[in-house]
Amino acid sequence: MQSKTSDRESSTRRSLALSFYTFLSRILGLVRDHFMAVSFGTGMVASAFSVAYRLPNMFRNLLAEGTLSQSFMPIFSEYEKLGKEEAKVMSGTVLSFLFFCLSLFVAIFWFFASDFLPHLVGGSAEYGKLVVDLSLVLFFLIMTASLSSIFMSISNSQHNYFIPSLSPIILNLSYLVVFLVVFPFVEGIQNRVFILTYGIVFGGVLQLLVQSWYVYRLGYGPIFRFNLKHPAIKKIFKLMIPAALGGSFYQIGLLVDIFLANYIQNNNPGLGAVVSLDYAQRLVQLPTGIIGVALATTILPSLLKDLREGNQKNVENEISDVLSFAFFLTLPAAIGLFLLGESVLDSIYFGGRWDHLATETALRPLMFYAIAIPFYSINKVLVSSYYAFMDTKTPLRIQLISFFSSVFFSIGLMFFLQHSAIALASAVSAFATSALLMIFLKHHQVRIPFQELFFRLVKMVPAIIGLTIWLIFSEFFLKPIWMEFGGQVLGLGYANRSRLILTVSILPAVILYFVIARFTALTEAKIILGRLVRKKIK
Repeated sequence: MQSKTSDRESSTRRSLALSFYTFLSRILGLVRDHFMAVSFGTGMVASAFSVAYRLPNMFRNLLAEGTLSQSFMPIFSEYEKLGKEEAKVMSGTVLSFLFFCLSLFVAIFWFFASDFLPHLVGGSAEYGKLVVDLSLVLFFLIMTASLSSIFMSISNSQHNYFIPSLSPIILNLSYLVVFLVVFPFVEGIQNRVFILTYGIVFGGVLQLLVQSWYVYRLGYGPIFRFNLKHPAIKKIFKLMIPAALGGSFYQIGLLVDIFLANYIQNNNPGLGAVVSLDYAQRLVQLPTGIIGVALATTILPSLLKDLREGNQKNVENEISDVLSFAFFLTLPAAIGLFLLGESVLDSIYFGGRWDHLATETALRPLMFYAIAIPFYSINKVLVSSYYAFMDTKTPLRIQLISFFSSVFFSIGLMFFLQHSAIALASAVSAFATSALLMIFLKHHQVRIPFQELFFRLVKMVPAIIGLTIWLIFSEFFLKPIWMEFGGQVLGLGYANRSRLILTVSILPAVILYFVIARFTALTEAKIILGRLVRKKIK
């Protein structure tokens, strides 16, 4: 019995280690975003960079963090059963073909970008030209990120998560090196933004070198062959195309959001809609990246192992445990960002070109995005569960519905809520996607024990109530006192006072949440606290 319990907790336990590494990356990402906000603010250059980065980032998220890696892993696992050499030949063949396709894709973009991008983004001719010039440099990231994702999948398939988790850390460090080492010697905001784009591309190349080195060190170095007739090519693209279409709806949805924000911004000069949405999304990606991506990454190899061994019941338990664990971690994050949004924005971004108006512009979108944090996270877990069954068509259909509903709500509400409508539509769409993904798992004879999951969520209510009461008290009663004390007594600037109140709000809230959770005997709290004190819970 203990062995079964241990197996059921394996994904959540492994995800804790990966979450820690991801947490380091996200913290560096917050530091990066602080320098971005201070250096570029919410003006034309910041908006141009945001749009230019979103294009390659859309394909990077689609390929590197989702479709490609999750489609590749089941096939790699299948070939590994035939032998290590077979797996190495298969991965080398896929990488060779992928390199060819990506080279062609990047070349086509470079050739046509100046013709279609200015029409898509609108605005002045200077703005359109800047978007094109930045995009031509940044689009190379698709190449490095996509190839890196294959190497990272190979490492993850062997339950080695540390080196793959360094990939975003390397990219964030490349930003910081440019900000701290190069920028002091560069004058002019446009010169700086171009220097930054080249630094980012260099970071992408470094990512690829590190990930490939580690795979070779593990003894799984690909054997490169350009063989279009290899069965793995057809199989991976058979899995990948429906998944890519499904994932593309989400990514295209984000792109549509940017273009709608551009439209709103062009009709409301000075609003800074594009950048405020971008920064609000990045804050939401902190908990979803740490929790959702970590759980999704670790559950897929576990589910593949269970399916190979015929442990169908264990699949249901594994998914249920991971969903409960995701809710346990994301519900307080959602409440925290919703209630402390203003303090969070001022703590990270305030200063330089980021002022009170910028915070006000970003606050309401952040609140709307925040309420959907649990659903953004569990969607990643649920989609990975479908991929374990080599089913990429069901998520495609669901994401198609999600895409059109999000666009419909965005357009319908943006005349009333401006750019905040885009965030609200995204939140509603994420909830609908979660519901549909959970319901349709039954097609794979996986019936999530909803009653058990419901009771586990009910057990979290006391801890959630305790955390919420403290955050409300801190934000609305303690904050004015601490802000005055920090300014008059400690002589702190506005940003540092915001950081002080954020610390005073969050640390007691986290302690209170875990104390109540431990007192009410929540399994999730036992796992986390047991990991922290290095005790193995059986």
